[in-house]
Amino acid sequence: MALVKQLEKKGSHTLVTFKIDDSLVSNSSKVSLLGDFNDWENHDSIFQMKKEGTSYITSVKLENGKRYEFRYLSEGNGWFNDSSADAYVPSPYYGIDNSVVDLSEVTKKETPKKAVSPKKKAIKKDDLKKIEGIGPKIASILTENGIVTFEDLSKARVTTLKKFLKEAGSRFSMHKPNSWPKQAKLAFEGKWDRLKKLQDKLDGGK
Repeated sequence: MALVKQLEKKGSHTLVTFKIDDSLVSNSSKVSLLGDFNDWENHDSIFQMKKEGTSYITSVKLENGKRYEFRYLSEGNGWFNDSSADAYVPSPYYGIDNSVVDLSEVTKKETPKKAVSPKKKAIKKDDLKKIEGIGPKIASILTENGIVTFEDLSKARVTTLKKFLKEAGSRFSMHKPNSWPKQAKLAFEGKWDRLKKLQDKLDGGK
């Protein structure tokens, strides 16, 4: 598997090529690329992966400055992830992760920095307690480790969150933060209805 990124000249988008080996799917199987960028629906032929030699491949132009969740769907093999993804985050379905292609830092590298005011700009903090599984004390632990907004939490790795909890003591290491980045992403994007539906399925954030 491979994710190949080619930044466009204007720097606003990146052409991402998704490539998987045909050994991962059944012979003559149709394979689709589904994710945030197409609302998890194969409504365009560009998301139908084409067989080229021993691989299935397709290229999609994605806007920089964002992270995109995706998975592959094969008629013969069902859903599966990309082993070369930039990261993995919990899906709304318990025990299942989505692959991530991360373009969140591309804009920062390509866009000139704006002049900074002499006065330090105050960071607007979000109420992390709105995330199922996070109480006042855990919210404080996350804040102490630099996670103060929904956006920060949405980009955090689950392994990093577990590390923070473990360092805070045994009473916190028992908590499972697997769904926190997914919940935070929905909160950051203002998708409160979808967040509520997800939280209704969770039990203490798990």
